[in-house]
Amino acid sequence: MGRHASGRATCDGYLSIDVREWRRRDLLRAGQQFSCSWARDGDPSGSIGVRTETDAVILMFRSRGPQSKKWKSAEQRVPLVWTKCHLGGKRPWFICAGRSGGPRCARRVAMLYGGDPDFAYRGCYSLAYASQSESPHARSVRRARNIRMRLGGGPSLLDLLPEKPLHMHWRTYHRLLAVAVAAEERSTALLVESLRRR
Repeated sequence: MGRHASGRATCDGYLSIDVREWRRRDLLRAGQQFSCSWARDGDPSGSIGVRTETDAVILMFRSRGPQSKKWKSAEQRVPLVWTKCHLGGKRPWFICAGRSGGPRCARRVAMLYGGDPDFAYRGCYSLAYASQSESPHARSVRRARNIRMRLGGGPSLLDLLPEKPLHMHWRTYHRLLAVAVAAEERSTALLVESLRRR
């Protein structure tokens, strides 16, 4: 499992489910069933069956921790709520049923982590994001790479910046280019500064 510099486990070391992804794939209509599975270093590490209701999803899953050989089966009901979006439509949220040493969390969240013993909000498991322990240089490089790939290019900072994708607005393209260039300049300046200190 990933570890934050503080010693806390990171989100990327846990199984996760994302209600936004399920919504995009139109999987949240009542009465549906679907499944998901995860792998850790190429080995199966968990699977989940999902049954949808009007106001909840039922998670039926098997999982095993990174140090365990035993699989555990469980079933968990996760309530759903829908909120109105500003420009119309509705957005789904999970209601966390986890406990972090007290009453049920009941926080409205897009992602749940775990499966050992239940899926819960990252705060209930005291999980950190891996990016929180990155150096400023690594964070700038990651940001520049992400923008390059979003624009259809590769992750290498040595390549030319990608051209505007076909259906992207020019204003969006120029904004993203400015952010990418600023991130690359910052990463270069931080690298030069660290080399000077040596």
